[in-house]
Amino acid sequence: MKLESIKDLLETICQYNTVNIKQTFTKTETDWIEVRCQPDTRILELTYVQTKTVKQYASIDEAAAAIAGYIHGTSTVVTPNPSEY
Repeated sequence: MKLESIKDLLETICQYNTVNIKQTFTKTETDWIEVRCQPDTRILELTYVQTKTVKQYASIDEAAAAIAGYIHGTSTVVTPNPSEY
C-alpha cells in the first residue's frame, strides 16, 4: 500500500471523527495495527494488536509513516514500555 493511499485513508477517518470508525491493517493474515480517530479531534490512535501498545499521533504524516513501516517491514514491533503505565 502506498504512503499516499494510507494518508488518504487516515484523512477520511479523521473527517468522520464524530462516528466510531476503526481501520485494521493486516499483514500475512494477521492483524497488526488498528487505527481510529479520537472523537471530535484529529488525533489518530494506533493500537499495535500483537503487543496491545497504543500510540497517538496528532500528525497524519507521522501516523501514515508508522503504518507504512509495518506494512513494508521497515519497522520493528513496538513493545510495551512499563514506565508508560
